[in-house]
Amino acid sequence: MHALLAFIVAGILWFSREFHITKTQLKKVVSDLMTRPGRTALVIVALIIGLWGVGSIIVSIVILQNDLSQNFLQTRPAHAIMTSKNFDRLDMTAFRERADIESAELRDFSMQRIEVAPNEWIPVWLFGVEDFQNFSMAQIYHVSGDSVPASGSILIERECRTISNLDYGTVANLRVGGRRLKVPVSGVCFDPAQAPATQDHFVYAYADKKTYSQITGQPANQRLIVRVRDARSRKDVQVAADKMMAYFESMGISVTKLEVPKFNEHPHQWQLNTLLFLQGAIGFLAFLMGAVVVSQLMAAILSQQIRQIGVLKAIGASRRQILRMYITMVLVFGIVAGAVAIPLAVWSGFAFSDFVATKINFEVLTSRLPIQVYVYLAITSVMLPVLLSLPALLRGINAPVQQALGDYGIGQNGRVKSDKMVSMPRLSSTLTMAVRNVGRRKKRLALTVIAMALGVAIFAAGFNVRRSLAVLLSDVRDGLRYDAQVVFGDQIPRDRALLPFRDLKNVSRVEAWNGGKGEVESRLVSAADGVGIVALPYNTDLFRLRIVEGRWLQRSGETEVVMNRRALEFYRDLKVGGFQTLIVDRNQIRVKLVGIMDEFDKAKIYIDKDRYDALANPDHLVNSLMFVARDRGPGQVMALKHDIENAIASSDLNVLYVMLPAERTQIIYDHLNIILLILLFLAFLVLLVSALGMASATGINIMERTREIGVLRAIGATPKTIYNLFVTEGFVISVAGIALGLILALPLSMLASPFFGRLMLGDGGALRFAWSPTGSMITLIATLLFGWLASRIPAGSAMKVSTREALAYE
Repeated sequence: MHALLAFIVAGILWFSREFHITKTQLKKVVSDLMTRPGRTALVIVALIIGLWGVGSIIVSIVILQNDLSQNFLQTRPAHAIMTSKNFDRLDMTAFRERADIESAELRDFSMQRIEVAPNEWIPVWLFGVEDFQNFSMAQIYHVSGDSVPASGSILIERECRTISNLDYGTVANLRVGGRRLKVPVSGVCFDPAQAPATQDHFVYAYADKKTYSQITGQPANQRLIVRVRDARSRKDVQVAADKMMAYFESMGISVTKLEVPKFNEHPHQWQLNTLLFLQGAIGFLAFLMGAVVVSQLMAAILSQQIRQIGVLKAIGASRRQILRMYITMVLVFGIVAGAVAIPLAVWSGFAFSDFVATKINFEVLTSRLPIQVYVYLAITSVMLPVLLSLPALLRGINAPVQQALGDYGIGQNGRVKSDKMVSMPRLSSTLTMAVRNVGRRKKRLALTVIAMALGVAIFAAGFNVRRSLAVLLSDVRDGLRYDAQVVFGDQIPRDRALLPFRDLKNVSRVEAWNGGKGEVESRLVSAADGVGIVALPYNTDLFRLRIVEGRWLQRSGETEVVMNRRALEFYRDLKVGGFQTLIVDRNQIRVKLVGIMDEFDKAKIYIDKDRYDALANPDHLVNSLMFVARDRGPGQVMALKHDIENAIASSDLNVLYVMLPAERTQIIYDHLNIILLILLFLAFLVLLVSALGMASATGINIMERTREIGVLRAIGATPKTIYNLFVTEGFVISVAGIALGLILALPLSMLASPFFGRLMLGDGGALRFAWSPTGSMITLIATLLFGWLASRIPAGSAMKVSTREALAYE
């Protein structure tokens, strides 16, 4: 910060030396600034708001772009994950010495259930860690309690405390098949490589190998995580993974599953990308509107002093001398505004970054901003006012002496030509005069209306995008037509899966699927490349999301599949009607893509269950049950969930979770909520800046018409009449800005939908455009209110000007 101030001071000293600012000129600058302190304050406040908004966005973007990636990469995340029951044959020392291996570790993984509140169970991702003291990859960090869990205990990830009653020193209740275990929580850790527990509704737990086997009943060392040396892309990892698979096969090691995650990308990178885009795009628009405000205010100063410029030129002042003097005035505005705005921008930028970090579960690592950020902010605070006011300054100093000396504000050449239109007898005299007056400065009117229209359009578009997201949630809610879902930790025979639930009363029917909805199921049933498979009856009526291209599954002679857009990212050249070979449990299945689905979920492939069983599931195993209730009232469905839980408790089934469609919809909403909040906040900021622009335009208009106000007062106009006139003018401008803004909101919303669709649904995805009546009404009310306030405050100052002062105005 000291470097920033030194930079500004050095710049001013250089400017003073190069342009030879005299003491007399400085005295006039100070005198001019103090003559109208209210106007001076308005200029500085406008600059502070503009610089604060843009500066905080710059600061937060610098922090967020770097820190989420650094949090993730510092853990040294796995490039490839392989599962095998034969890794006990693998010589890990020899494997780690391979030229293409940077690091490798046997990090086990199992999904079980954990109680987060009385009789409320959710999935727990349990990791069996090889060495808690020496992480070569996939590192976790100590927060509280033990850094190395005592034998028989677990560590939990820090964010899990916000969705459960678990913490350091508590005892966790786990269900593993028919067993119910009590496991102490000996510590809390931080794992920045995991998706936020508050959004995905999972608990992440970590144990040593012995404890992992005791809890799960499974042998350890069946999951290998690897980092590839010198890998620069997912393709490089895939090439190396293929070589590893050949190496394992030569050793008699059968790999049952290979996962290649997105290369060096946090699971919720899409959220941060969305927020950064919102900040950048809306912040840039707010910056442009702030620039309009500054240019208008600087034009006001020149319009007041145009006669003084004429006098200076008449007595021999050069254009360079006059320009130098007014640029000094502008620099004073920039220095004062920058001294206030830049510290605010740095503080708010860090505060916003902390907020985002809390939501996405990472640490803000940046403690000091790069010096160039302060330089950029300083240059912006000093040079922005100069550049924006330069056109007005040049027009002012280039005015001929005779024209400048005869200037009294708005002349007759500024009158509206369409007097017939504004003199219609149906309009009141105040409204007629207001409509005529707002057109006397057409360029200023256009800038004011456009700035307000942009604010209205962005604000309304924010509500429309929010409505589009609500439609997405509605699609999910309508597409999930079952009442409860049970997901098993492994694939089991259908009869065994149904047995504990045969006596449930409020059940109309049950469908058995292999695979199902959500992240958990996709890990249980997937292709070799990690894309989740959902095998369900082709004619089911319990799941129907929107098909955007092609059609849904049908009974045919070919093996048909429907994919969501995330799955298509794995098969980029695949089109509807094309064929693809899938590898499932070492079985090769040639499938035909018949439809593409918009779905907010992980990569999923949908296939008819009978066809899938015939090709890759000869034992007809299932892992999900979809229940349809007889009485589908909310209370009855919740009671059904409790009955299902009770049936599970008395069985030996390994169940991961029981979930209602409403709970799944809530999980999706939790993913989108931060985006919705930031979207509306930034849109409101733009609307506020546009209202400030209108206030400045009204203030300029009143200042230029000071003598006119005096004439009106002299011929009998009351202060209330003058007040009503300026408020009406503000209303006319507001209505014009609102009308244009609502028109612009339509194409803006339509442009925003594909962008958000690609982020959330995958390449080519698009949200359906939806108009928000509530948002339009809020926009209308807020804009009219801001417009009323923006005109009322300057109009109030006009009432206080006496007739003598107004007529004597120079």
